[in-house]
Amino acid sequence: MSFHSVSRAISVAGTFFLFSAISATSVAFVYMIVPETKGKSLEQIEKMFEKGYESQGGEVQLGDAERLMQKQ
Repeated sequence: MSFHSVSRAISVAGTFFLFSAISATSVAFVYMIVPETKGKSLEQIEKMFEKGYESQGGEVQLGDAERLMQKQ
C-alpha cells in the first residue's frame, strides 16, 4: 500500500498516527531486544550472536538444492 491509498482509507491523520505507532513499536523493540554493540569489535559482535544460536542446532535437508546444482 502507498501513502495515498492508506490516507484515502483511514485519513491523513490516521496514516501519520499509524506511522508513529509503528515507529514507536520499532524503537521499543530495538531498545529491549537488540544487544548493545557500541565499542565492540566485529569479532566480539559475531561471538555475541553465535552464543544466542548455539541451542538451535539441527540439520537442513538440501535435497532440492543439490538436485538443482547437479543439473547445472
